Amino acid sequence: MVHVLIVDDEVHAVRGLQAGVDWDKLHISTVHTAHSMKQAQEIYATSPIDLMICDIEMPQGSGMELLSWVREHYPRTETIFLTCHSDFSYAKRAIQLDSFEYLLKPVDYEELEDVILKVLVKIKKDQELLSFEETYKHYYQLWESHQPLMKERFWQDLIQQSIPSTKEKITEHLQKYNLLSLDSMRFVLIMIRVRRWHKNLNQRDERIMEYALKNAAEEKITRNNLHTAIISPDNGCLLIMVPYERQHQMKELREVCEEYVQSCHQYFYCDLCCYISEPASLHEVVPMVRRMDDLDRDNVSMVNEIIVLWDVRKGECRIELPSLNDWAEWMKMGSKEKLQTEVKLLFKSLRETREGIGAPLLHSFYQDFLQMLFFVLQMKGLHANKVFAANLFTEKPELVLRSITALEEWVQYVIEVAMNQIHSTEGGMSVVEKVKQYVAAHISVSELSRDVIAAHVFLNPDYLTRVFKKETGLSISDYLQQQRIQYAKDLLAGSDKSIIDVALLAGYSNVSYFSTLFKKAVSMNPNEYRKQFEKR
Repeated sequence: MVHVLIVDDEVHAVRGLQAGVDWDKLHISTVHTAHSMKQAQEIYATSPIDLMICDIEMPQGSGMELLSWVREHYPRTETIFLTCHSDFSYAKRAIQLDSFEYLLKPVDYEELEDVILKVLVKIKKDQELLSFEETYKHYYQLWESHQPLMKERFWQDLIQQSIPSTKEKITEHLQKYNLLSLDSMRFVLIMIRVRRWHKNLNQRDERIMEYALKNAAEEKITRNNLHTAIISPDNGCLLIMVPYERQHQMKELREVCEEYVQSCHQYFYCDLCCYISEPASLHEVVPMVRRMDDLDRDNVSMVNEIIVLWDVRKGECRIELPSLNDWAEWMKMGSKEKLQTEVKLLFKSLRETREGIGAPLLHSFYQDFLQMLFFVLQMKGLHANKVFAANLFTEKPELVLRSITALEEWVQYVIEVAMNQIHSTEGGMSVVEKVKQYVAAHISVSELSRDVIAAHVFLNPDYLTRVFKKETGLSISDYLQQQRIQYAKDLLAGSDKSIIDVALLAGYSNVSYFSTLFKKAVSMNPNEYRKQFEKR
């Protein structure tokens, strides 16, 4: 018997689910309900719950907090989240907590029933697995934990060349890892490389998204093939070893990889490149991986595409890079539109040509461009380190030189900042606008500061402060506080969020400090300010 628990602080929402879902059709006879985290915990204490359908936004303990508690005390419970918000942060947290599904309100009952059916299938499989474990617990746990670990360890050692790539040594290590079944097999190697994230992700978020990419690859590409393996040689990279079994498999693999790349581009906000090797024996794997690495390093024009090794032909570059003497003159004279137009035309021709366009060409152009830029700055009596942040020329190039698009964006940005400084009559409007947009998009981040903002726009913090104050009359810190208070005022006037939530959303982790600043700026505390609008 499957026990379901519906948790929502809105009574009508719970009643709607009770009446709208055909529980009899799903063969579910017991449906518990709760309207708070505390009530839900009390039900868990008296009844076994197999499936929890839970709202995220609830007072006195959110759905996320409830699931964290459930994961700790009742880890076998499956969860379907319901929410009014399609915000990325909710989806990310739901992935972290291993929820089964994440649906937007108002819920389509037929869609919910389909999801519940999938959950029931998983619950049944888990119960069968649990029964198997209880019967053969010692043997199953030993084999289950040992085999995948040894397979992954073997591939890691082979790729990292801890195992010499000779038939004799490979066979010796296969025997050591109890993987002799791989000895006579050939494998197609698939390398998936993240070229770019379309959202600003911190390191932890990137690891979460890479984990999601790996899970998607297991589902769409490996399809749980016993002899298939996935490893991560480095950050942002997946290496998949697929057994080569039949002649038409390559076409199928290509189609599957195309579907995977497009899905990840759409749902995981990233650009990928996918490289597929020729079928290779184990002793040929390392040279094949080197070829894919070399191809990836030289690839600056192809993105969200499937690149098959045997289709790659090295052509000669037919694009002649422009003389940067003209660019230098336009920069000195302040002909920004003319220069930016020429930059667009150059990179458009690079993207359209593609043949023969590789990393060496971009490196050559990058070095020539820097030489021209520093020459012009010196002619105007300016020091690059006084204008630009250090990481623009030290840490940034590795990302800039990965693609034609990234280099174009970087060149256009550098031109804009340099010419705004060289020709003071143009002011710093574009840089100021970038700062304002960044502040608006990250107003809830409590760690937002002048240095963080300056790093985002790759400017020296002192220089950015001078430009920003000249344009707005405010320091960046004063502007940030002004925007936080205004955002809090809008929330207090236009929503029923608690004072604590308003403070957090406005970027203040300390509510008392927020109230003090708010009263100083508005001449009344947050509650008093809200009451003005309640009377209208």
